Amino acid sequence: MKIAVQVPIKARSSTRVPNKNFRSLAGKPFACWLLDELNDNCPDDWDVFIDSENVSAYDFFKDRYPSRFQFHQRSEWFASDAANGNHLISQFMTLHPEYDVVIQLYVTAITLTGEIIRESVEAFLSALDQYDSMFLVTEQTGWYWFQGKAMNYDPGRPDGLPRSQDAVVLEETTGLYAITRDAVMRTGCRIGRQPLMYRVPHQYAFDVDTMEDFHEAQRLLERDGKHAID
Repeated sequence: MKIAVQVPIKARSSTRVPNKNFRSLAGKPFACWLLDELNDNCPDDWDVFIDSENVSAYDFFKDRYPSRFQFHQRSEWFASDAANGNHLISQFMTLHPEYDVVIQLYVTAITLTGEIIRESVEAFLSALDQYDSMFLVTEQTGWYWFQGKAMNYDPGRPDGLPRSQDAVVLEETTGLYAITRDAVMRTGCRIGRQPLMYRVPHQYAFDVDTMEDFHEAQRLLERDGKHAID
């Protein structure tokens, strides 16, 4: 079975966190926290692609990881704000139909470990007779509302209020997705019709989207003694 890992890394600067992918975080470039986990912990037969609109993103990292990663050139539209993860994985699989499974990983998942990546993917691969895709989730309990409506209880009925510990919802971590080639081609999305929702502890769900997140990531890494010197 041929497995590809797609790691989207824009070359252009982020508006919310300027130069996010390349700026120093706790002693090494931001994106290297995830790339190091891949390099050190994931099977050698996984083909890992840095996916970017400009080869400069790949060039920035290739000396650090000699011959480990490959480059996937996305078209300019797929680097725009209009493109989302579904668009990226669909374009990738269309251009690389030789792969049976593609894993989409985001460097913003700063606390995600190689062990979690490997274990979740192996769980998915061992159950392809039941699932066509997989993504990471965390469990949340409590009462949730969306667009003015209760999601997981009925506030209009006296018996519509279960115990809070039974009011469980699952939240995507947005850090890792895996899907078969056939499911991507059928749906054009990174989640198929029979997904495995792989539960992980909350500490592996942290995602950096703002400068506040960036500073919190710095605090978390230093708290855990994860400070690198390049």
